[in-house]
Amino acid sequence: MCKNWFKNKGEMKKNWIYYGVFFSDNTKRAILDYVKNWFADNNKEFPKDWLTYCDHMTLVFNNGTEADQKFADGIELFLGNNVSLRTISIGISDRAIALGIDFITNNEHSHITVAIAPGAKPVESNDITNWIPTNGDFYVTGTYKKII
Repeated sequence: MCKNWFKNKGEMKKNWIYYGVFFSDNTKRAILDYVKNWFADNNKEFPKDWLTYCDHMTLVFNNGTEADQKFADGIELFLGNNVSLRTISIGISDRAIALGIDFITNNEHSHITVAIAPGAKPVESNDITNWIPTNGDFYVTGTYKKII
């Protein structure tokens, strides 16, 4: 008999907030340097007063759906393992900057939030619509983790 994860339709276990790939301090610096260099190479100014992140890539956020739980269940097998991620784009809006990643996540655009404007929240990187392709030769390595 299969274990029923859901008490009621649409309700799921709330023992996690999100799953992600998390980066070391060295990798965080490398991500920020890569993006700042891209800005300079493309005659753009990286905003000096924005708050930088570069600490993880969210794979799935717990919105309480069965689809979220299924996605999370698949990641469970990889917790603690490292993964190499290929960058494919830079996303820019007036509220956030992100590094696009060639990897399956629950987001429309898989990405690492790099920086946010004063008063913005990191989740606003999900609203970026301007994604500029890069040459795809920058890779980062991180570790699968679950945030409870």
